[in-house]
Amino acid sequence: MLIVVSDTGFYKGEAACVNAMFEEGLEIFHLRKPATGMEELQSFLEAIHPRHLSKIALHSHHRLVGLFGLRRLHYTEAKQMNTAPDLWPVLQELGYRLSTSIHKIEEAKKIDPCFEYCFLGPVFNSISKPGYISVMPGDSVLPGGRTKLIAIGGINAANAKAALDMGFDGVATLGFIWQNGMPIKNFQQIREACS
Repeated sequence: MLIVVSDTGFYKGEAACVNAMFEEGLEIFHLRKPATGMEELQSFLEAIHPRHLSKIALHSHHRLVGLFGLRRLHYTEAKQMNTAPDLWPVLQELGYRLSTSIHKIEEAKKIDPCFEYCFLGPVFNSISKPGYISVMPGDSVLPGGRTKLIAIGGINAANAKAALDMGFDGVATLGFIWQNGMPIKNFQQIREACS
């Protein structure tokens, strides 16, 4: 599984880049813009081709799901821990696909099974957040019998395969995609590295 996470800010042509990545085989796009208002997110979603909306996971302003028929909701680690656990089966029963994040391997077995997958990271030193250092010691072993774990943090074309070889069920990339103004080319590189 290959996931792209949005940059936190907007830039001209971003939605067109996301549409192009979907056409190139992007499986899931996480729309994560924590300082953005609902109207700006709505405008962004209006620019996404309708056939791709089901592949977008929304991190904030979850009320927008009704306007666009979105089915994927992401909850940060803090929000997930501060939400009554009886909400997860209700959302799942309503047809929503849930994801969350953790920062320690030992938390993996504690994730509610209603979550389809969980980001764990940073696996490598972060690209988009300098000083955000890997939480994965060299001898780390991922636990079995748990929610799917997606490697995040420092993921690029050179190390994506290494993350998959560690036992992760997929990778999520952010900084590598958006860092140099060539998101589509960067996506093509990491897609090739993962195949």
